[in-house]
Amino acid sequence: MEKETTGCTAGWSLVRHFRSRAATHKRAEATPQATDRSSGAFMLSSMVATTASKESMLATAAATLISGCVLLAARGIIGSRTGAAKRIIAGDSELNEFMTGALQPMLDKYTPTWWTNGHIQCFLTFLVPQSPVKYKRDVLTFKDGGQASLDWALETSVAMAKPLADDAPIAIIMHGLVGCSENMRSLCAEALAHGYRPVVFNKRGHGGMKLSTPKLQAFGCVQDLEEAIAHVEKTFPDSELYGIGCSAGAGLLCSYLCELGDNSHLRAGVLISPGYNAFDLFCRGKINPVYNFLMTFTLKSFLLRHKNELEDVVDVAGALKATSISEFDRHVYMKMHGYENLESYWKVNNPMRDIDNLTMPLLCINALDDPVCTKETIPYDEFHRKPKAMLLTTGEGSHCAFFEGNFQLKSWCNGAAMAYLDRLREFNGTRDSESVLEVGVDAPAAAATA
Repeated sequence: MEKETTGCTAGWSLVRHFRSRAATHKRAEATPQATDRSSGAFMLSSMVATTASKESMLATAAATLISGCVLLAARGIIGSRTGAAKRIIAGDSELNEFMTGALQPMLDKYTPTWWTNGHIQCFLTFLVPQSPVKYKRDVLTFKDGGQASLDWALETSVAMAKPLADDAPIAIIMHGLVGCSENMRSLCAEALAHGYRPVVFNKRGHGGMKLSTPKLQAFGCVQDLEEAIAHVEKTFPDSELYGIGCSAGAGLLCSYLCELGDNSHLRAGVLISPGYNAFDLFCRGKINPVYNFLMTFTLKSFLLRHKNELEDVVDVAGALKATSISEFDRHVYMKMHGYENLESYWKVNNPMRDIDNLTMPLLCINALDDPVCTKETIPYDEFHRKPKAMLLTTGEGSHCAFFEGNFQLKSWCNGAAMAYLDRLREFNGTRDSESVLEVGVDAPAAAATA
């Protein structure tokens, strides 16, 4: 374990050295505007793509290769670390017993790409091509005049065994911190392959949308999502709705399921790389500090795209000087939404604020080497005591990555998410059939008694 850590540290030290040297001898002539191509592993790749010089990028590639080689050598000595960390933790219930039996074989077969570690997998979420899914966009206008969008994945853009029925189940997908539907195309392709109609909810200002009002969605505010779900229900009234959230999108989905409880219009949710208690993560230092800085960089790039619309309601100058997410939130979200301090902001927006109100089935997928939503944030006790919640952990997989394969890489977590929903629908279908049979058996006896 120590040898692997040392190898990775050496690689990243080399990155810092060459970046510092490149910055001294050759400044980038311009900083192109960032785009919404950030995924759940939004942070590191965005900085490389927008600010690094050629020397810096070459150094990064070299350091990545060195880290991988050292990692491989270390594994040859100490063996793989993944086995013991593959766990399913769930409360006692017939549902969780069924789901554990269904998902355990898939978990056992998960084999992370052998030449990666957590940092390399973060790089790969930016480098690995997404599936060629195309979208049809519905623009949503909210009650306050703000706008967001729903991007419907077109089944014609991938090979389908058969066309989707009008009542096909719908997977409503929520993107990461500064992401959009472009980062969710591979997940949409997986959903289509399983017979679901996927649609990505792009928040205000995301997915190339301009802000129609000077407002961004707060981290855990579910009002926009509720209106989006209502639009989906109106469009496909006979379909079952399910939610899948990645990274910050997992926080939004968790907020929705817990806040609405029995009134949820989603039958279940899957959270990929959730951070759980966001206040602990961002304000109490549980996030890796390097990734905290890089994520803040992507947030500042996002803010610059909407500077003209927001400059009267946020402290743009202060936000652009921020070096951490908590500092950025203080100048932007806290100020925009009228909170006195970060504690009061996160009290209302923390995804775990209403966890005792959770009643819908929930699967959470976390990698213990996630440098963003770190393992220290996982609330194991909550999963032990909740009969409809399930936690699936892997030793490796990083943040929204979970790549398998040697060179043709594919994200394992996408398949795991859809397998959970498949088995859940199977379980519910079996229960419904048993209920019908019980009614059929009891009816003659009731008639005879009458």
